[in-house]
Amino acid sequence: MSLDTMSDYGLKLVGSFSIDGATFVIHIIDGSLVREQRCIYAFVIDGKVVRIGSSKGVLARRLAAWERDVSRALAGDKSPTPAWEAAAWKELLGTHKFGEIFARPGTDVETPIGRISAYLDEESVLIGRHRPSLNRNMHR
Repeated sequence: MSLDTMSDYGLKLVGSFSIDGATFVIHIIDGSLVREQRCIYAFVIDGKVVRIGSSKGVLARRLAAWERDVSRALAGDKSPTPAWEAAAWKELLGTHKFGEIFARPGTDVETPIGRISAYLDEESVLIGRHRPSLNRNMHR
């Protein structure tokens, strides 16, 4: 996976992430983009897509939930993030130290029922295409 591929998908670098002790840390680079809603995003480590997701609400809130949930799992606390996934994040980031987050708003499509965002469909296609190791569901 290259920066060109992310760019071809219209995804822009919005932040980086790392683990500091038992804390999953996200550093926002593009504050304007994370205020968007109905977005798709990709977590990339060493040029490999490891997680693809979407956010119906404001992307910054979704990323904050990532920090909280993965950090809780890393600390052994109850979390929506399973222990195996927290261990995988720790292993990947132990080797590569940091990753990058790319995102963009979903594409709006004109349909017979009106204009809709195709962000969920775009997420599904990218999950099917890249088969990220940290996605629990592979294709909708």
